[in-house]
Amino acid sequence: MKNTLLMQELRDMLRGEHYDDLRTYCHSNTPQVIAGFLEALDPGEIKEVFSIIDRETAAAIFHHFEDEVKDALQDIMSEQEFSELLFELPEEVQQELIEDLPDDERKTVESYIDLYEKVEEEEKRKIEEDARKGRQILIYDEDGEILENLTIYRSTPEGLKELPAVEDGCWINAVMPFPEEIDYLVEHFNIPRDFLASALDIDERARIEKDDNATLIITRMPIYDEANKSLMYATMAVGIILVNGVIITVSPRRNLVLEEFIEGEVRHFSTIDREQFIMQILLRATLLFLLYLKQMNNIAMVIQKHILEASQNRQLSKMLSLEKSLVYFVTSLKSNEFMMTRLKRMGLIREDDLMDDLWEDLEIEHKQAVEMAQIYSHVISNMMGAFGSIISNNLNLVMRILTSFTIVLTIPVIFASFYGMNVPNFLEDNRFAFGGIFVLSLAVSGIVIYFFRKRHWL
Repeated sequence: MKNTLLMQELRDMLRGEHYDDLRTYCHSNTPQVIAGFLEALDPGEIKEVFSIIDRETAAAIFHHFEDEVKDALQDIMSEQEFSELLFELPEEVQQELIEDLPDDERKTVESYIDLYEKVEEEEKRKIEEDARKGRQILIYDEDGEILENLTIYRSTPEGLKELPAVEDGCWINAVMPFPEEIDYLVEHFNIPRDFLASALDIDERARIEKDDNATLIITRMPIYDEANKSLMYATMAVGIILVNGVIITVSPRRNLVLEEFIEGEVRHFSTIDREQFIMQILLRATLLFLLYLKQMNNIAMVIQKHILEASQNRQLSKMLSLEKSLVYFVTSLKSNEFMMTRLKRMGLIREDDLMDDLWEDLEIEHKQAVEMAQIYSHVISNMMGAFGSIISNNLNLVMRILTSFTIVLTIPVIFASFYGMNVPNFLEDNRFAFGGIFVLSLAVSGIVIYFFRKRHWL
């Protein structure tokens, strides 16, 4: 269903060539939601969007378009462009669309798809060769396709070990999974597809949801994106799924918290003890919140110094970005707090000395993070108000000085205007007229300056 709410904003991004913002937007939600907004654009504009974003995302969005939009796009796309979209779609959808094509066009499209399949096979062979050279482990689905964004780990006495296949007590880490990788998880573990869709929604709130054989825990984690100059610090949802003796983590983008576990920076954790693993993930995420909060406070102090020295829009924009980030942090931490309370109430965390100690550490660190985020948010909000007053006061001072100088400089102009008119003034033949008028105007200007300084206007 067409949604015109963001139609103008999307067109502005296209006309302004803000392609990075457009790519970020197309990955910010599920393809079904993005399709609803893009359908409001003209077919030519949709085609332009598809030329900017990656082929897999474009195909996933195209799959959720209404039939009339698909037909309109097909009419303006070349056979090669349309073939690229079809190649990324599920096979049954692909065949259904191909059958509706005219004979000549169908043969051309099928030839392109055959070519893409050969290229994909060559790329797959190269990936396998590179993996063998680098001694990397590849995971395959039932059809022999490589699942590049899924990695399987299991704790051993020697440390965390990467596995080629699923084992009991293992940890599956899915980062930005492709549609076929999502299909693999859904079919292999009988997980509701909504669980994965929610975990991949970067704006999903922290919560817990249970199904017959799976439990979904969504937590909010902080992220730092130095490439995003408008919002470097933000938060995202990360899903933790418990199913059939396995723990699955699903992230919509790279996750520093989980990478710390993979790289061995977190000691004394086990993928077999899922409850302890969950507690340690939540604790490391909270510690990362604290680290980023301290960084933001240091940045705010530096920006404050620059603003006091010279008020510039660039510095105010950075402060506004920090204020926005802190709002996200406060909201996410409070959302995590509700999730943690439900986690305890539902009995998903066992009660023993080790878990009690972890829970106590988590509560302390989380409470500190919430308080720090709230304090910094209030401080920066008040600073923004104070900076506004300072800037306004500085502007008033500048305007007062300029007005005073204007008045002082106007006085000689007035004298020159009066005595420069072509009318009798009894000084036409006086050789001291110019000097006298000049001295008089300076004297009056001096009196005005003295008066202004006495009233503290200058």
